Amino acid sequence: FLHLAAFLGPVEKANRWALVLVRAGFLVHTFFFFSEPKAEGLLIPVSTFGQVMGFFSWALAFVYLVLLAGVQSESFGLILAPLLALFVGLGLLNYSSGSTSLPNPLNPYFVLHLGTAFFAYASFTLSFAAALLYLIQHRALKRKRGGSFYQKLPSLESLERLIYSPMAWGAFLLVLAIGIGFLWAKSAFGRFWLGEPKTITTVGVALVYLAILYAHYVRSARGKRAVVISLIAFLMIFVSFFGTN
Repeated sequence: FLHLAAFLGPVEKANRWALVLVRAGFLVHTFFFFSEPKAEGLLIPVSTFGQVMGFFSWALAFVYLVLLAGVQSESFGLILAPLLALFVGLGLLNYSSGSTSLPNPLNPYFVLHLGTAFFAYASFTLSFAAALLYLIQHRALKRKRGGSFYQKLPSLESLERLIYSPMAWGAFLLVLAIGIGFLWAKSAFGRFWLGEPKTITTVGVALVYLAILYAHYVRSARGKRAVVISLIAFLMIFVSFFGTN
């Protein structure tokens, strides 16, 4: 509501206070995860859909507030806050302790694999949100629709930083998650899962993101076309996550 007040009205400090509340919510969320009893024997609570949504929203806030502290934009909260509220709300609808059939869920490889994977997907989600906002702002500027709403959105330069900085974190964490996942699969199931569909598609997603980052930071690829390609790469994550066994 504070972010909306900042965009729709003359409340100049509303964005700043909204960011303070997001930080406070993150601290409460962190305390919740550290204080919650782990009845199902998992260090990371991801046994149920509600727990997955809860942990993902926490990871999303962590990436933005901690890893991206240097490129934050107060007005970006208009996108971030609804995302956090949505994922936390979905989690609350079905939050309960569950049991897991995974072998040795306290295996450090398993815990590290889950953690790095969730933080990678959270980073890519932030990059995706910034890319959508970039296209909206780019279209408004191209059509010379400079209304007060568009003037309060982050600049294209700020949005580019919010696209590629979390993408770089996400690519690094995803490659790390893949490597740790191989070690976990070997220790838990006796093989590396090199030929599994999910492994192949996830490696493909990582390679696409690395190619985008190479084009941006080395080849100086910028502008609308590069942003559209990043959106397509994000859609590949859904294929990898939901479309493979």
